[in-house]
Amino acid sequence: MKAMRTSKLLSLCGVWTLMVGLASAAQTLTMATEATFPPYEFLRGQEVVGIDVELSRAVAQRLNRPFAVENMDFDSVIPAVISGKAQLAASGITVTPDRKKNVDFSEPYVTTGIVAIYPKTTPYTAPEQLKGKKIGVQGGTTSDTYVLEQLKQEPERFKTTAEACAAMLAGRCAFVIADIAPAKNCVKGEARLALSGFLSSESYAIAVAKGQPELLAAVNATIAAAKADGRLAKWVDDYTAESDKLKEVAASSAEASAKSGVAAWLSAQWRALCDDVYLCFLKKAADGSSRGMYLVRGLGITLEVALASILLGLMLGFFVAVIRSSHDKYGYFPVMNAVAKVYLTIIRGTPMVVQLLITYYIILRSVDSKVLIAILAFGINSGAYQAEIMRAGIVSIDPGQMEAGRALGLSYWQTMLKIILPQAVRNVLPALGNEFIVLMKDTSIVGYIALIDLAKGGDIIRSQTYSVYLPYLTVAAIYLVLVMSFTWLLGRLERYLRNTGADPVHNDS
Repeated sequence: MKAMRTSKLLSLCGVWTLMVGLASAAQTLTMATEATFPPYEFLRGQEVVGIDVELSRAVAQRLNRPFAVENMDFDSVIPAVISGKAQLAASGITVTPDRKKNVDFSEPYVTTGIVAIYPKTTPYTAPEQLKGKKIGVQGGTTSDTYVLEQLKQEPERFKTTAEACAAMLAGRCAFVIADIAPAKNCVKGEARLALSGFLSSESYAIAVAKGQPELLAAVNATIAAAKADGRLAKWVDDYTAESDKLKEVAASSAEASAKSGVAAWLSAQWRALCDDVYLCFLKKAADGSSRGMYLVRGLGITLEVALASILLGLMLGFFVAVIRSSHDKYGYFPVMNAVAKVYLTIIRGTPMVVQLLITYYIILRSVDSKVLIAILAFGINSGAYQAEIMRAGIVSIDPGQMEAGRALGLSYWQTMLKIILPQAVRNVLPALGNEFIVLMKDTSIVGYIALIDLAKGGDIIRSQTYSVYLPYLTVAAIYLVLVMSFTWLLGRLERYLRNTGADPVHNDS
């Protein structure tokens, strides 16, 4: 009997081991990247493509695992690997001693370098010319490190190289230092800019988390095989050619505008604007969708996160406000009041972007839904501010209202929900509306956790077209329309309450 039990136990263990092994084999291999770095990674419609993507996909094929790509800000790709949100970080990442302390790197798969971008009106001759000048860089890159360590000064940091170049053309900085690939794309078709020679050389590699020798070995074997059979060279040629086309229409527009002459300036400007509109919003991608769909889909994400966060914040804010005001007036709920004060102190004392990153990388690191993570992070943050707004409204209600409710036989909670809170909400409606507006605009930071919202959609269009002004002005206009629409609805609600005599703020009767 014991032998039979032992045999069954061993069989169960064997089945369990097999199931775990199969599950491990089927685990998705996720690559973290920022898809604004052609030809290494960029967007073809909704799909992230590029040299790094092909290389990482080949690693997944070698390991017989499904493959996925997470598009996020460059500063977040290595933290994504460290936290386990992704298994590979491939975004034109240069190997540096500081980065090697936190992650392991593969063998380099390409050697490149950084260059200076400069206006032709200020010719560049030597690296010494850069010292003491305002230098624009993409924050967190080796260009950033070069300015700090070699030039011994603080750079002007931007999210992308294209934004740095736009700032340089606007007179905000004298030079821009960047990797050669994005630098070439920024200069292409821009007659006012030129490139220097290499300031330094560097190598790109793929980052994996510490303590994963098998994965690192698979990455190195894939790189070696891709170099040997010519796949890597083909990817470089193919994606360089494709990424070069991203700016062709913009370049032709600029050339046509330059040739139009002073007499036809207005006509030329109009044609250039129409070309930019077509390039940024109407031109079809390889998947058949227009670039404007980035804004449409991003608007959906923005509204989903904002509205759900507002509702969550309202519920949490009401609960905390009742606890705090009940303790202040009657001494109820001392323990819950202490917890609420800690919650308010932490949430209101730390930046929203830090709370979002902590929620994504630490608290909810095992949750796959980034929309859910964003809703919880923004809802909890908004709840703290709404709680204090609601508490002010509750305190403003005459204490006789509570006494009257209790005298009518209502419990404390019934009196609070049916008599006190409705009046408090009416008192603080303008302040709550302002908090909702701030929350809607704050959702623009969800790009840090690889969500493509309205702001990120505009950034993607800018990265593909190198047209800075039109995408960002359009995003700003959409946010303005959203805020104005919400303000109008809030005004209608206030007028309704005033006309029905239900608004204690404006009711003089």
